[in-house]
Amino acid sequence: MQLGICTIQRDRGRWLTEWVAFHYLVGFRQFFIYLHKCTDNSPEIVISLKRQFDIECHIVPEETVRPQLVAYQHAYQEYGHTVDWMAFLDGDEFLFPTEEDNLQGVLARFQYQKISAIGVWWSCFGSGNHVQEPDGLVIDNYQLRASDEFEANRHVKCIVRGHQGPHFSVSNNAHLFNTIHGTFDEQLRPITHGFMPEVEPSYKMLRINHYVCQSLEYFKKFKQNSGAADAGALSVRPDEWWVRHDRNDVQDDTITKFRPQLLELMGRH
Repeated sequence: MQLGICTIQRDRGRWLTEWVAFHYLVGFRQFFIYLHKCTDNSPEIVISLKRQFDIECHIVPEETVRPQLVAYQHAYQEYGHTVDWMAFLDGDEFLFPTEEDNLQGVLARFQYQKISAIGVWWSCFGSGNHVQEPDGLVIDNYQLRASDEFEANRHVKCIVRGHQGPHFSVSNNAHLFNTIHGTFDEQLRPITHGFMPEVEPSYKMLRINHYVCQSLEYFKKFKQNSGAADAGALSVRPDEWWVRHDRNDVQDDTITKFRPQLLELMGRH
């Protein structure tokens, strides 16, 4: 089973090696990386990573409107026929199987289901009480998350079945796509919107750790004024956004089961 992953990233070079290596560990073998408005060393990091991983990289023109949606559509049109499943994630989102060792084992359960995509629920992590951005791995530094009842956890991101050709298209946000057989979560409940406040998330097989805050320094210096890449107009996140999302209710190191292999793989780079 061939798995691909698409991402659009801006100025996340500091964490890009960890993000690629982690998703390689859980089963992805093709990476479709789109860079937009990068002022850091992200392009150089990608060039270096291409020596070890199968990466297609594209620079999205700065003036592109809703660049995330443009990138997602391009990735599926160009590469959707080369993979069995393609995930669409941000640089602060880490997708992993909660019980299996890799995603192939989980996705095999859906092979004969009449579905086009699987919606994987967010689990939102707070700042871990970090004011300054710490050195080290994201998965080490941020191990405090919101409770499962936190409303923002009712968002999904999708793993889309490959080989659907013209039956796939982006919609009006980065969370859900137009497909022929629809999107369902791991319990085969239909997902009709990218945000489903009425549905309780399920993490028995799949989860996305969404490091939505990181440190206060990161928020003030970058995220607050970076806008949303799937939005049509630049938006500013008010300080109230930080207060609402910086939830550090539950200690959760589930993802660190991959840490030894991750450090070994990153050490080879």
